[in-house]
Amino acid sequence: MKRRHQSGMKFRDSLMARYLMLIGFAVFLLPIILIFVTLLYLGYTYLIWQPRAAEIDPKKNVSTWALESDWHELAAGLDGAGAAEIVEAMRKFRAANPLVSVVATDGQGRTIVTDPPQPDIPEVWTPGWTAEFMKRSTGVNAPDFTVVAFVGEQEDGLSDARQGILAARVSREWTASSVPDQNARLPQIVAISLFVLLLVLFAVLSWTFFYRIRRRLVRLQAAMTSYDGDGMPIPIGPDPQHDEIAALGGTFDEMVSKLRAGREREREEEELRKKLIANLSHDLRTPLTVIRSHAYSLEAEPLGERGRESLALMERKLDDLGGLIDNLLSYTLIAAGRYPMRMEDADVLRIVRTAAAQWYPVFEKEGMEVDADLPDEALVWRVDREWFVRILDNLFQNAVRHAKEGRYVGLALGAEGQGGRRPLLVRDKGPGLPGPAGAGSEASAEISRPLESEAPPRRNPAEGAGIGLSIVELMIREMGMDWSIESGAGGTVIAIWPPGAAGDSARSDG
Repeated sequence: MKRRHQSGMKFRDSLMARYLMLIGFAVFLLPIILIFVTLLYLGYTYLIWQPRAAEIDPKKNVSTWALESDWHELAAGLDGAGAAEIVEAMRKFRAANPLVSVVATDGQGRTIVTDPPQPDIPEVWTPGWTAEFMKRSTGVNAPDFTVVAFVGEQEDGLSDARQGILAARVSREWTASSVPDQNARLPQIVAISLFVLLLVLFAVLSWTFFYRIRRRLVRLQAAMTSYDGDGMPIPIGPDPQHDEIAALGGTFDEMVSKLRAGREREREEEELRKKLIANLSHDLRTPLTVIRSHAYSLEAEPLGERGRESLALMERKLDDLGGLIDNLLSYTLIAAGRYPMRMEDADVLRIVRTAAAQWYPVFEKEGMEVDADLPDEALVWRVDREWFVRILDNLFQNAVRHAKEGRYVGLALGAEGQGGRRPLLVRDKGPGLPGPAGAGSEASAEISRPLESEAPPRRNPAEGAGIGLSIVELMIREMGMDWSIESGAGGTVIAIWPPGAAGDSARSDG
């Protein structure tokens, strides 16, 4: 079987391309969010909201950030100052910061200030001892927090070590964080809100993507399960998208179009067949009438024994042919809806007795026993009287033609099914019907229990039967009834269920 490929769809319009774009957006979204939130936080913190140093009591704690800033500012302000000025500046700083120890040297490395006295500070700072002091004081694990500055240092980073060194030390147990006060909540709230907002945006985009796909699939499913008055699926119509779902919808519409075209061709062929059968039935009546009149004329002529047998056979076949033509015409009219039907409440048992009485001479002539085991009370069904008589005539005729070897025709009511409805049973003891509905091991096993069956088996009764049973099936269906055939080597049982019993029988089967 050949399959056509939808080559008109471009990759950028496909669902795969959209899904890959969504995944790519998700992969790059998280780092972008982190970078953007960080920039926003830092920009707001240091540009819009100026941080300030923590408010600390200098008699109890020392702010490392403030100490470092004030010490470098003091060193820069002593540019060109003498020893006396340096000593006075150290005294004032020490008075303002009693927890801080200060040390100052002149340009020759001589210690000029040590407040309070510190025994580890030498009188003269050699280069080696200065390097060792810097290493011990600025280490990560140093017990004291130390700030070292050169006298007269500038903001551009240029320092003049020849003017002296200033050192301020404080025990780390008395220090506070040098980080500016970060207690303001607005930057954190803004950053967290933006982060959550971007994540929600990604979730909304993902939900929208799959919701639109689901909505289109549900719409496609609803269209595939909707039918018009003729029982045909309803086309979906054009889809503005050009992805796989749109291609599927287009394929479905194309299939519906082909189904409609096939249904129209089927109707035209059916009409042509009906017209052909009607015309043939009408055209065959004229030569059949002529042949019948000549056969009637031959009865008055002197004929031998074999001649009379041949004439009798000819008359029987003419009757069969006439009945076949009548059945063909009736079938055509019923199928076309032109056969009048008048539904009314009627006693079907009385109709059955009347029809059996009319056929009794035929049964007697063929040597067939008629066993009418019908109750005396009325059994009212809503049927068309003429149609029901025609159904019985076709069933009796079928028994005479195909089951006269059994020499038996039985009429009875079956067991009650759900709803208290009882089927009418027409039974013979012939060889069974040919075809799938005819004799077979399965049918032979079922033939022994037709009277106890509460529901008709789900089998097509017209399979393997002639035009007579086809008319029976069509009339029964048009009157809203149901029927079944069970046929085997021991005979055939036909069950006719009253209107409204089809649903009961279906439930009984289930």
